[in-house]
Amino acid sequence: MAILGDLTPIVGTYLLLAGFLALTGHVAARNVLGGVPFRRALVVGPPVAALPFLLQRYYPPAVVLLALALDLTLFHVVYRLKWRTAGFVTFIHVVVTFLASLVLGGILFLASTAPT
Repeated sequence: MAILGDLTPIVGTYLLLAGFLALTGHVAARNVLGGVPFRRALVVGPPVAALPFLLQRYYPPAVVLLALALDLTLFHVVYRLKWRTAGFVTFIHVVVTFLASLVLGGILFLASTAPT
């Protein structure tokens, strides 16, 4: 039973990250491509979210570059885009993810400083 207690936060963190990356991937694809189904974004989010967990012992900038390459390849394959368009969607995905994480981090920080 101890393994379940140790594994639960890891699985929960992975699922939150995968959902967040799928949502921001959908926002990026929708802004660049127009109306696209959300199901395709569900294919893009989970593999990219798995990389930090699988490669946490390696050099972090290399993991980030590998995640960008995987994100680019997934957008190219899943959305059937040219490499240049997939690169633009990937860039927008990075920007949207960064901005959304700043906003969510700010909200969590403000909530943590609220009086009880």
